[in-house]
Amino acid sequence: MSSRRLRIALLGFGTVGSAVARRFTASDIPSGFALTHILDRRAALKRAQHAELSAVSWTSSIDEILRGDADVIVEAIGGVDPAASWIEAALAAGKSVVTANKQVMARHGSHLLRLAERQGRQLRFEAAVGGAMPIVGAVSDGLAGDRLTRIVAILNGTTNAVLSQVEATGCSLDAALADARARGFAEADPAADLDGDDARAKLAILCGIAFGVHVEPSRIPASSCATVDAGDFVAARRDGGTVRQIARAEFDYAHATLAASVSPEFVPRSSIFARTLGAANAAVLTGRYAGEVGLFGAGAGGDATAVAILGDLAAIARDPAAVVPAPRTTADFKFLGSNFKLLTSDVPVEAVC
Repeated sequence: MSSRRLRIALLGFGTVGSAVARRFTASDIPSGFALTHILDRRAALKRAQHAELSAVSWTSSIDEILRGDADVIVEAIGGVDPAASWIEAALAAGKSVVTANKQVMARHGSHLLRLAERQGRQLRFEAAVGGAMPIVGAVSDGLAGDRLTRIVAILNGTTNAVLSQVEATGCSLDAALADARARGFAEADPAADLDGDDARAKLAILCGIAFGVHVEPSRIPASSCATVDAGDFVAARRDGGTVRQIARAEFDYAHATLAASVSPEFVPRSSIFARTLGAANAAVLTGRYAGEVGLFGAGAGGDATAVAILGDLAAIARDPAAVVPAPRTTADFKFLGSNFKLLTSDVPVEAVC
């Protein structure tokens, strides 16, 4: 890690941003970091409420951040606009960026990663996909020596918390949502989580780094979990399983075809997915040489996301001048939607454990 402290500007002070800021005031924060700026649209009010961060420069102006001396900008405002343009402006200004924004990375990640490479800066996004489950690093670095062919995963901790609560208590979906909100796992409007929009954005990101293909999240078929109720769990239990929101994708290199979907599915009680409870994520990655590799970790909430953000900051601090080559993606493939004929002749998702 560099001997000079890495100066960090934080964009956004909501659930994720405030969790990141709290880590900078904790006694166990890794050395080498200095939080210098926080941007929030209610900067004056937030500063008055957080005396522990009084030494930090608060602002509501992105231009002030871009003109400042921060080495790295952490983007935690969410949404596509203005987050995408702010990330682009930060990279153009010669700053590295860490983001938790799955929608930006799914839609604009290829362009932004190429810009970072050209600028000699880093754009890291572990927090955008799996929370504290380090799936981006596993795919892009740890399994770089393999040729991945399949991803089967729980990628939305909010939905998993809701479904596992209905499973455990027999309560209504609305009651489980209220509990998830009280625990800080669910937004006021959970549609993006339950309907699969969040998970298919994450799956699109993984398809890019795992298979080298660019697919728009909106093209990935998604079925909503909003209609799942306690009766579905009773029926699944009779058959020896349960219900989870499963994101899956498979790439056939010989025919350049991608199959992908997000939907509530039956999984057997013995599978890693059935054992994934609360706001957790899980994934099984299949490679041509390594076979199946499993990952598990907290997938929702500010603290879990902050863990991934701090990990990306540590990677930048170890070598601030490193140039990370952008993944090379192509749109030259056939998208089969949710056609999983390849799975039925190999290992079905229900058998993954």
